Amino acid sequence: MISCQQCTGGRTSRGSRQNEARLGRWRTDLRAAAGRPFRGIAGRRDFTPMRAITYLLTAWALLAVRPAFAQHWLESAFPERSYDFGTVARGSKVQHSFKLINRTTQDIHILSWEAKCGCTSIKVGAQDIPPGTQTVIDAAIDTTRFQGFKPSGLTLIIDRPEYTRIDLNLSCFIRTDLTLNPGQADFGVVQRSSNPTVSMNLSYAGGIPNWGVSKMQTQTAHVSARLQEQSRSDGQVHYLLTAVLKPTVPTGYFKDEITLVTNDPSSPTIPISVSANVQTAVTVSPSILVLGHVKPGQQVVKQVLVRSNHGFKLTSLKGTKSELTGTSDSEESKPSHLVKLTFKAPSQPGPFNAVFEIGTDLANEPATKLSAFATVTP
Repeated sequence: MISCQQCTGGRTSRGSRQNEARLGRWRTDLRAAAGRPFRGIAGRRDFTPMRAITYLLTAWALLAVRPAFAQHWLESAFPERSYDFGTVARGSKVQHSFKLINRTTQDIHILSWEAKCGCTSIKVGAQDIPPGTQTVIDAAIDTTRFQGFKPSGLTLIIDRPEYTRIDLNLSCFIRTDLTLNPGQADFGVVQRSSNPTVSMNLSYAGGIPNWGVSKMQTQTAHVSARLQEQSRSDGQVHYLLTAVLKPTVPTGYFKDEITLVTNDPSSPTIPISVSANVQTAVTVSPSILVLGHVKPGQQVVKQVLVRSNHGFKLTSLKGTKSELTGTSDSEESKPSHLVKLTFKAPSQPGPFNAVFEIGTDLANEPATKLSAFATVTP
């Protein structure tokens, strides 16, 4: 995913500062009106009874518009604000991704975030989200030290386009008779075609003699799982669960989930999180191209570095939109290439995004993809 970047604190627009200044002056005048007979204020040339009413109505309208605007863009930006993992094994580290989609015409900036529990870890994809783009907020609960119902989550603090605090809530029910060690299938940093494996121990001690897992399901076809019963006696069962990452897995930060389907009607399913940072033989730096705010027809030129541990040739340079084109520095085979990308802003104002694909002659390596973002202003 897009790495976090350091932020510098909250900023407000010039229009917002002017509105706050006006409200301050009106509050002063209205306090004076409340504390003196109205005939005294009527004597002021700049503060008539009609103007007092106008001030009250205007102040009410301004104060009402800001919450309405904030409520509108927040509803469209966060399709989901809570998630329940259901019943989980103790020791599990369950994780969920909340999407933040910028459907406004202004930049959204994440100032910071706060976990609601020390058991919750947070990873934010990007703190600056231009119009027409999106990011994810990953949150994970470590259930090792808890049992029963466990609420948690995080508070996201946004300072643009409006300052607001958003609660993203998580919950689960942690079984004490079922444990998982390690708590998730975390492959770490892996090469795409290396077929890595992760093994986990699943233990049941609930007392049901015939307790068992009837089948397993994954969210994608990029992960396969195998379950082997190791022992069974006196209501206790021990399994060895092995997960394998297939060569078809996409590059970048990958997430999946293995669902164990059991014969226990009180808790029929058990989720197990899967994660990996999948690397390819070819990398592009920077991994995301931010073109900023541009005028219609304006041209922006950027360079990206394409690298590998082995010499390679660039075989194709192609953007998903005609406004983004590229040229290479050389047709030779070498470990690194400079690619010049040219963006010509379209005539229509609004958010712009495209994907630029860089193909090489390396065997079994898919084209490397680079995402580009811009905002075309009138």
